[in-house]
Amino acid sequence: MPFPKPHITPDSFFHETTITNGTPTSSSQATSYPTTIYFITGNPGLISYYHAYLSSLGQKLSALPGDGSLSSENEKGGKSVVHILGHSLAGFELQSSPKTKKDEDGDHYFSLEEQICFVQRRLRDHMAALRKTSTSSTTKSRPKVILIGHSVGTYMAMEILRRHRESPSEESGQQDFDIVGGILLFPTVKDIAASPSGKKLTFLLRLIPQLALVVSIFARILVTLLPASILSAVVNLVMRGPPLEAAHATCEFLRSKRGVRQALHMAADEMRTITSDKWSDDVWGVSSPSATKTASNLAPPAQLFFYFGRDDHWVAERTREEIVTSRGGGNEEEGKGPRMVVCEEAVPHAFCLRHSELMAGKTADMIWDILS
Repeated sequence: MPFPKPHITPDSFFHETTITNGTPTSSSQATSYPTTIYFITGNPGLISYYHAYLSSLGQKLSALPGDGSLSSENEKGGKSVVHILGHSLAGFELQSSPKTKKDEDGDHYFSLEEQICFVQRRLRDHMAALRKTSTSSTTKSRPKVILIGHSVGTYMAMEILRRHRESPSEESGQQDFDIVGGILLFPTVKDIAASPSGKKLTFLLRLIPQLALVVSIFARILVTLLPASILSAVVNLVMRGPPLEAAHATCEFLRSKRGVRQALHMAADEMRTITSDKWSDDVWGVSSPSATKTASNLAPPAQLFFYFGRDDHWVAERTREEIVTSRGGGNEEEGKGPRMVVCEEAVPHAFCLRHSELMAGKTADMIWDILS
């Protein structure tokens, strides 16, 4: 996989920016790796929904004031280089791409597990390309990654973090970078079927077992019969006047060959898979003396930020409170855990439609805290 140049396409996003740190730069620091901010979408898994958010995130990071507190190793000329990367999930691509073995017949729909493997593979390939092309290849430093997930992307981020920590170091490419932080926006990491929308979807799946197929056929008929201008008007009406980019992304999603069915196929799998808390303390970002003794070969736990919505239709209020109570802050005697915030600004679950700039600012602050 060749290392990409900065770009924005319907299926991928790559941007390079810098954070001013205000500290002197040594020759060894100048050859260190950039920090990779790796974004994982929600469902539907179209990266185009997040173009405005990711672009704004790059601007917010470059505008952060340098106060000398940044301690990351990827400095160059007094600045820390940051790469922001994201791509559409498998089966949601709007542009033609090489087919995988499972996709040769064009009828394969990806499960949540397959999406996790897909994202993990893309991350590993990207980091391998970074090591090959970077001037840091002769140094002992390791590239650093911060995962950002939205909605079901937060569950995927937690699973990728777990698998990365558990993967044997002797396996080629498994441990040649460190995941140092995770930012989980409107996280659906537990009991998604207990949420208001989860209950509705579960009921529909019981009522109509082939819901994904039925809805995809209806969508296909709709986009075939309606002229582009009428379809756009319907989308704007249903979405209540969204920004132009969001409306365009939705129209392209409806027109895509398999996107609608893929989204519902994956959503049904989410209802079955995202149930109880299945991660150990170290995955949740809690370090303890006992964990250190039994897993001294593992990297320190990643620093995690959870940003919950209030009245989130994909996260039950009870579920959110259980997570905050059981996992928020960790045990002060044994080690600190993830930082958890409940939104007080009425930002909806689908923040990428109208609140991209606001959430980009909050995300930039979290990234600054991780790197400081």
